[in-house]
Amino acid sequence: MTNTATTPPLPVTPSLRGALTAEADLPATQAHTVLLHCALDAACVPDRLRDARIVTQIAELDYRAVAIVIDWLGAANPRHL
Repeated sequence: MTNTATTPPLPVTPSLRGALTAEADLPATQAHTVLLHCALDAACVPDRLRDARIVTQIAELDYRAVAIVIDWLGAANPRHL
């Protein structure tokens, strides 16, 4: 799978908008990486247990696949148990 599905735009806090110099939207793979790290944070997965290569490989998939992983991480969130 590749990034053929539409990735929704990431919200950017107004305080950071001025610091962004990009004229275009964030590429899908980078947006997916951000979303995955947010989901890992929400699931209380510490940085030391994350494999950056795996996160990157998942981020390269299409949005539907990434969303499934994010939903799975949400279900594993200890706050929801």
